[in-house]
Amino acid sequence: MGNPSPVSLLDSCTTIKQALQTHAQIIVNGSHKDIYPLSRLISFFSLSGTPIGLDYSHRLFKQIDKPNVFIWNTMIRGHSRSESPQESVYFFKSMIVQGFVSPNNFTFPFLINSCAKSSSIKSGQGIHSYIIKTGFESNLFTKNSLIAFYSTVDKLDYARQLLDESCNRDLVSFNTMINGYARGGRPAEALSLFNEMRVSGILPDEYTIVALISAWSFLGDQKTGKQIHSLAYKNLNFNETSVLLKTALVDMYAKCGLMEMAHLVFCKMGMRKSIEAWSAMISGYVRSGELDMAQELFNQMEERDLVCWTAMISGYCQMGKYKEALELFKEMEKFGIKPDEVTLATVISACARSGALDLGKKLHQQCIESEFFNFNPIVITAIIDMYGKCGSIETAVNIFREVPRKSRTVFLFNAIISGLAQHGLGNTAIDIFLEMESDGLRPDEITFTAILSSCSHTGLIEEGKKLFDSMFMVHGITPENEHYCCMVDLFGRSGRLKEAYEFIQKMPTDSDPVVWRSFMGACRIHGNVEMGEIAGKRLLELDPDHGARYVLLFNMFSNVNRWEDARTVRKVMDERGIQKPPGWSYIELNGTLHQFVASDKSHPQRKEIELTLEKVTKRLKSAGYVPDTARVLFDIDEEEKETVISYHSEKLALAFGLINLGPEATIRIVKNLRICGDCHTAFKIFSDVYCREVIVRDTIRFHHFTNGICSCKDYW
Repeated sequence: MGNPSPVSLLDSCTTIKQALQTHAQIIVNGSHKDIYPLSRLISFFSLSGTPIGLDYSHRLFKQIDKPNVFIWNTMIRGHSRSESPQESVYFFKSMIVQGFVSPNNFTFPFLINSCAKSSSIKSGQGIHSYIIKTGFESNLFTKNSLIAFYSTVDKLDYARQLLDESCNRDLVSFNTMINGYARGGRPAEALSLFNEMRVSGILPDEYTIVALISAWSFLGDQKTGKQIHSLAYKNLNFNETSVLLKTALVDMYAKCGLMEMAHLVFCKMGMRKSIEAWSAMISGYVRSGELDMAQELFNQMEERDLVCWTAMISGYCQMGKYKEALELFKEMEKFGIKPDEVTLATVISACARSGALDLGKKLHQQCIESEFFNFNPIVITAIIDMYGKCGSIETAVNIFREVPRKSRTVFLFNAIISGLAQHGLGNTAIDIFLEMESDGLRPDEITFTAILSSCSHTGLIEEGKKLFDSMFMVHGITPENEHYCCMVDLFGRSGRLKEAYEFIQKMPTDSDPVVWRSFMGACRIHGNVEMGEIAGKRLLELDPDHGARYVLLFNMFSNVNRWEDARTVRKVMDERGIQKPPGWSYIELNGTLHQFVASDKSHPQRKEIELTLEKVTKRLKSAGYVPDTARVLFDIDEEEKETVISYHSEKLALAFGLINLGPEATIRIVKNLRICGDCHTAFKIFSDVYCREVIVRDTIRFHHFTNGICSCKDYW
């Protein structure tokens, strides 16, 4: 037997290099100008799936004077599968202009798929018109491609019209349309079309059922989901080992919150578990709050995709474990997994809630350098929220100003207004609220919570009243508990307790414990024990086991030196097992969060922190600081009481920052509770004595300490 021809060697080529060597042999044999070898070479290179191969096919294509329809189709197909699918349309137009050959049945499916991939509605509609003119619309493959195209570009009604008008429909036709309804969030129509398909005598396959399952997954409809599962296994004789089908079932049950069913199907997959099934299970456990189960599965995975990493990071954020979320993100980066916009938005949100400004800045820069950024609404909102929550409100405002008006959303305005509220910049918040209205965007319930909160933190009572009245009168929004709470806080914080109480009496219902806790907090601040006790009795009726009521009562009695009453409250708390939540503070150093708990001595630098705190306290006392030990209710002497307040978590964080940060660096602290009066006074004096800016974010607002003054002006 003779040696095989160079052209036949293409069948065994698996790399570009091998194909180039084969091309060299074809040239040596002198058959490089023959149409058959050239068409085979063009087919290999254009369909290789690599930019180099596609570019080489261009060079070969240009050597042919009159390409046949197979070669034209090959070039169109190659580009439809590439990163530049729109080039397929260019080749099609060139083919028509040259006029040597006409398109055939194979031309249009590739061409239409390229329009779907590039989301080019105009090009797709233009090609559809050409198909109608040339009589190819009746071709089943072409018709199915058109249905897929219109489904992909959210023209579902037009896609359905094509399906209904078609005399020749097959399983692919129905699957394509059902899948379109699934992606478009129209499950009822998907199920209706499925029934119509069965009536017409067309039996479904696993892709049909997968599309149906996907359609119902997002609704969380447990009953219908189970019916579809039953249909798949009992009535349609599906291959029960199908990984695709079982993955879809796992995803559906997980999204419906039926984790036991999801786990059952997942286990039946045996060793053939897909990575999508792993991701669905992890995401399901995260959504159901079973983070330990999610972590256990995550640890078992040999190969993790971005969805799994993002789900776990999101889970830690939902549980308030922001430090763990950020550490997991760093671990993900070590594995070389590149984040997408969803991951970045999630991690940036974790930075926002934990005050990790340095890492947040790094991620912001990473977003700018990413090709998908371009003022992506999800990412830019997270970035602005992060800067606001990390104390850099000026940066947040500057970035907000850079966002083009066409890219601004209600969520974006909500983020910046909320940030301004936390910083007590009520007037600026109102200006941006008015700007939002002038942009034609309608504020929502969250917007009003933010703007009313900003009025409360700034003491803008009349402005707050007008905004509250405009909710229903101007914008048609019925106030909810959050808005009533903001108004009670607005009146109470400014000392207008009578108006706050009267406002509560006029509410549709006074059964919201949050409103009464807000009122009681105002009574504590202004020392009105009588009205505070009224609020306390109401809270006892509404939420007797909530610890905040007892803590507020305890602090209120302590403030006015009613020590016996304070001891009684403390005794009740002990009897009922109610404990005040432990105070903790975060501070960031080189992208790592350091957490401190009151009186905690577990930190590696604890000895140095203790010595630093002693030195700081002595220096502050010499500058006029007098420790406020009035609310330390223990049978201990005054010196021991001073020790107790000296080891509050924010003071431990302050000492850590003083030790580890540069002399010019701002010390940024995030606290989970309201900063106490003693620490507030100490930090003001510290900022003056040490010439350092200190920024504390507590559960209420931001405190910027500079030159002995706090930005809250002692109004918090």
